[in-house]
Amino acid sequence: MRGMRYTPGTAMEAINAAFLRLSKAQVRELLRRRQPLSLKHGMSMFDEGGQARVIPVQLRPWLVDEAQRRYFYRHCLILRGALSRLTAMYLADPKVRRVIPLEPLEHEWLREANRGRPQRPQPVVDRIDATATFARPDWKEFWFLEPNSVGIGGIHYIPATCSLTADWVLPALKRELPGLRWAAHDDIRWLIFKLLVRHSKAIGRKLKRVALVEDQSEADGTDEFPWMARYLKRQGLDAVVVDPRDIRLKKGELAARGKGVDLFYRDTEITEMIRMPGRAKMLPVLKEAFRRNQVISSIAGEFDHKSAWELLTNPEFGKHFTPGERALFKARVLWTRLLWERKTTDVNGKRVDLAAWTRRHREELLIKPNRAYGGEGVVFGHQASPSVWENKLARALEKPYTHVVQRATRVHAELFPAAHPDGSVELKPYFAVTGFAASPDGIAFLGRASRESVVNVSRRGGLIAIWKLA
Repeated sequence: MRGMRYTPGTAMEAINAAFLRLSKAQVRELLRRRQPLSLKHGMSMFDEGGQARVIPVQLRPWLVDEAQRRYFYRHCLILRGALSRLTAMYLADPKVRRVIPLEPLEHEWLREANRGRPQRPQPVVDRIDATATFARPDWKEFWFLEPNSVGIGGIHYIPATCSLTADWVLPALKRELPGLRWAAHDDIRWLIFKLLVRHSKAIGRKLKRVALVEDQSEADGTDEFPWMARYLKRQGLDAVVVDPRDIRLKKGELAARGKGVDLFYRDTEITEMIRMPGRAKMLPVLKEAFRRNQVISSIAGEFDHKSAWELLTNPEFGKHFTPGERALFKARVLWTRLLWERKTTDVNGKRVDLAAWTRRHREELLIKPNRAYGGEGVVFGHQASPSVWENKLARALEKPYTHVVQRATRVHAELFPAAHPDGSVELKPYFAVTGFAASPDGIAFLGRASRESVVNVSRRGGLIAIWKLA
């Protein structure tokens, strides 16, 4: 309908209906083109045997209008501003150090990098995961789930999902819905490029060469860095993907593969580097890279603990934040506590024994590792029996400071078209969440969907292309 004015909700309903109208021959053609186009656009990751598998991408994209973009961008910038002060808080307040505990070597590196006061600037490329979706009338009602600030997933996959759907499904939708218009959002690769340029200028370096650092000894995992390096080369930089053990000091300059490097973009936490085989020569050089502030995410990236949300939701730390920030935390950040035997405040602000309260309120809570990723080790109380919950809680308390307990919230399920080999299409419910990557230059969106309530690509989830409703 050419004259129809779409909202995100009506647009996505219309797209679902359009897929149901496709002929079986059209659907079979879409399925035939899925694998080759996915590989062409780099939508793959590797299993433990080193074999590539295609990352599923939903047939229907998400559409986000300008009002929604501004709303989420504003919230993300406020939250990022608060998180940017974690280093100063950590250095000044012993209670903060207990809630976001660093390992001894991490603590040492942070102290030396900051030399008693926060290093400036401290760039962090982060993705903040949330329950946000865009088709619902109450789309403003959402929760921030957790921070991610080292090696965030999506720097290639976010733009690649859009490139894939532009080649794969949008032509069919344009024929079915000629009045529907969409455009690209901010490209996360461009946001990172702008950050690299800005930071190199801030530390007095002319940006020429960037090394993307990841552990290359593992066969499995994502495959984003080679694609990111190609993008940076198109922007005029010499970009190379290297293993942390390839970094050297050469004539006083940090170097990789024999050539000087201005900035390092990392996919590896310090704790992972500490445990790498062959780390003896590597660690002093990496420590120097952080001390010189030539790493992105900076040393502040080590605060991507799930327990960072306790700093935002525990009144004990309210003095560190502005009234506006505290209002946002109350409305949009999930109550979270680092687990150990102690007294603290519950979701209603009442002082309680944390372990006993967690035991009694199983159905309202979840427990997850403080620093794991990929959905590993998450237990939802409402899905667990009392004995499973008690066992998880006991194991978490046996290793204090390793797990968090968090208020559980609903992850929304919505209908996406699912195509079958015979050419039929049905609408199936998928749980969906959003990741926001915001910077002073813009905001990028990562959509994820899964049949499981723990939505993660590493758990066989898939991605959702996110377009701007024009």
